[in-house]
Amino acid sequence: MHDLQAKRGKTLINTKIKIVSGTALFIFILDLATKVWATNALEGKSSRSILGNFLRLDFARNSGAAFSSFTGLTAVLTFLAIGALVAIIWYIPRISHPLWALGFGSLTGGICGNLADRLFRAPGVMQGEVIDWIRLPNWPLFNVADSFIVTSVALMIFLSWREVPIRTVVVEDE
Repeated sequence: MHDLQAKRGKTLINTKIKIVSGTALFIFILDLATKVWATNALEGKSSRSILGNFLRLDFARNSGAAFSSFTGLTAVLTFLAIGALVAIIWYIPRISHPLWALGFGSLTGGICGNLADRLFRAPGVMQGEVIDWIRLPNWPLFNVADSFIVTSVALMIFLSWREVPIRTVVVEDE
């Protein structure tokens, strides 16, 4: 590999790692901060209307997954989340497009936000309940982490549909 290609490859790796890790960290901190706020401001109180009936703030602890599915299987969901994170971390060096890095960073941040709840919130380690507090009409309660998980998957579907490559193949001149 030519020196310029090697240097460019290292720059791409550093850039994508910065995008993934920076995005993930931002989303994780945002999710954590909003859950602390929601616990203090909403727990044990009646629903708050923000935009009429379109956006309401409620408080719930969810021992399951999206739409309260898999209730009571927190340990299984915890292991699945850890497995997903391991797969993402393994895959990061293969990403060369910044939008894919943004998608994987958003997904990682969302997974980490809900995983932290499952690991450290009551009722205990690996049994913790996820804090949900945002309500839209005809939609179950969710949180910031959930919204980034969904939008990251939507971004990845869009990128796939537009045939944006995850990896850029560098062809060496002979």
